[in-house]
This record gives sequence, C-alpha cells and structure tokens, in this order.
Amino acid sequence: MLLPRNILISVTLCAALLAPSVGAGNGLYGFDQVNPYLPEEKILQMDYLPDSITNYRAEMRNNLLMLIDYARKHNPNFQILAHEGQELLYKSRWEHELEGYNRVREQKEGAYDPAFLFAKDLGNQEPTIDTPAYKYLNAVNAVALNNYYCGNGKEEDVTINHGLGHISIEHCQDEKALDKAILRSLLDQKAVYTFTDRETAFQNPANQPLINDSARNIEQIKQAKNITFILDDSQYSSKEDMIAAIVNNNYDIVVIKPLFQNKQPFSPEDVRRMSFKKNGGKRLVLAELNVSEASPKDYFWQEDWTIGNPSWIVRKSFVNKDGFITRYWSEGWKKILSRHFRDIVASGYDGVFFTGIENHLYFEHLTPLE
Repeated sequence: MLLPRNILISVTLCAALLAPSVGAGNGLYGFDQVNPYLPEEKILQMDYLPDSITNYRAEMRNNLLMLIDYARKHNPNFQILAHEGQELLYKSRWEHELEGYNRVREQKEGAYDPAFLFAKDLGNQEPTIDTPAYKYLNAVNAVALNNYYCGNGKEEDVTINHGLGHISIEHCQDEKALDKAILRSLLDQKAVYTFTDRETAFQNPANQPLINDSARNIEQIKQAKNITFILDDSQYSSKEDMIAAIVNNNYDIVVIKPLFQNKQPFSPEDVRRMSFKKNGGKRLVLAELNVSEASPKDYFWQEDWTIGNPSWIVRKSFVNKDGFITRYWSEGWKKILSRHFRDIVASGYDGVFFTGIENHLYFEHLTPLE
C-alpha cells in the first residue's frame, strides 16, 4: 500500500511526516560504479605464484583499530559507524585459505598448486577473543548496510549476535518501495536513510522524511531512530548556511564531511552547535572518513600525484569519479590518514562514519586463492 505524502501517519505507535524523498550515490560503495573493472582486471594472468599474499582484511582492521584506539583515548564514548565491510567482523574462510597458502609457500611444498585448501568447510567463523577480528568487532558501535529493505541485503548473524547497531541506507526503485522500506524500518526500530534518485541524495536534510521526531538525548548510535547524511555540500553557499540547515532539524544523527567543500574545517564550536536538535535534544554529529581513497580535492593532495606516484596510489575509485584507491597498508597513506583523523577527534565530533572499507575486495580480486 502506497502511503500518502505530507500527512501525519501513525505506525506502530510512531508518527512520521513523509515528505518527498531524494537521494544519491555520491561516492558511497554499493550505489555507483563510475570506474568499473577494466577487461584486463577481469582476466587475471600470473606468470608465477607470489611467495606470499597480503591479508588485506587484517590490514584494513589494523588501520581502523589504530584510529579507534586513538579516538577512544580522548573520548571513551567516541562512536564508530562502519559502512558495509561485514567481512571484517569475523575471521572468514578467505583468511583461513590465505594462511594455508602462505604456509605452503613458505615451506616450498605443493607451491605449484594452490588448490591445497581446507577440505573442512570453515565458513565464516565467529571471532575468538584473542583475534584482531574480535577486537574490531567489539570496537565498532554500528554497521551501515546497503539496501537491507529495498534490495537483497541481509543482516549478518554476527551483527545480531553481538548486539551491534544497524543503520540502513536504502536506494529504492520508486516511492512505493521507499514507503515499504520506511514501514519495515519502523517495525524493526532501525534508523533508515532512503532515496530514489542517486543524483540528489545525501544533500539537503529538509528533503528527507523525518521518522520518529523527538527531543530525546542521543548518546550512542543504537539509540538513534533516524539519521541524515550531508556528504554532498555543494548546494550550500557557505559553511554557515550548512550549519544553519543542520541546527534547524531534529535528526538524531547527522553525518557530514569534516571539511566544508573540502576546504574549511568545522571548528569545535561549529560541531557543538550542530550537536543540538532544533527541539533542544542532544544528537550525534559524525564525520565521514574514507579510509582507503584519496582525491585531488583533498587538502593534502599534491599537484604531481597520479596513479603510481606516490606508489600507494593504484587505481581510480569505483564509486568516486575523482578519487583513487590507495594501498591503505602503506606507511605513506597511514600517516596522511592518521593526521586527518587526529583533526576530526580534536574538532569534537561524537564519532566517525568509516567509508572505503570495501576496497579490500579489490586487492583480493587481484590475488585469488583459487
């Protein structure tokens, strides 16, 4: 049933004002593919098997844990919202197979045939207490999943079993599907961000349906009943205009880029102002941080940088037409990432929205274990 717009409805004891919805990919993994795989990337040819393969998932976890540990030393309640990247929440079959591959290559036995892999079906194993996967799982407050309601998304059992918060980002094909997604999110009591048009999403909070408007004070992501993203701030003529738009709404969580139009940082006072809803309640303000991509628009970008210079810039981004994927485990990139994150923490944000996590899959694709 298609819900009427611009009227107050009551659903499961919750009122929601449904206004016309807009949305966009704007560089988020899973919604756009502006630079898809090249033909030569699809057909992998190796003249020889490498002596060892990097555990790209472990390297991603290590980077995230490095940042999280730093933030929590300054603010023990610093909130972590991870976009996708569910593979990092447990020790997967891929990692077990990788360990077997590297072990065989080190011993120089059976190195001609990597099909030595485990006969036992390991599946996706729950992390044990002494593994980095366990530490990462317990450091994350919530995961933002793509198309949980409007697509074929499925919440991982590990997410449910460990009580992680769940934010849903929904690209629905039409208004009817969008309405159904909102209803299901209300029944599940999950915060949801919905859109139908990729070109205009993540811009103006006033164009999103605000679900469960209240003056509750929000201290943790799991407490939030609604969320909005401003990842494209190009429509605002000034930083002050954007701050005013945020101050004038009642969203429980607002996610923004830490630099207005990639140039002006939001000061601690700016962040403090945005931390209060129009109705006076406390909200969470999260800074978006891509942990594996760089762009010529970034403040740290140097004019002569391109693919291969520096060596950790390896490919155009799949989702950002101006961005580049990095070897995120390289020391050069980690230094830049750490400085950027340090500024986010110093500005007083309540937490961070990690994006770019899924790029570990690109490097795994280049070094298959089959």
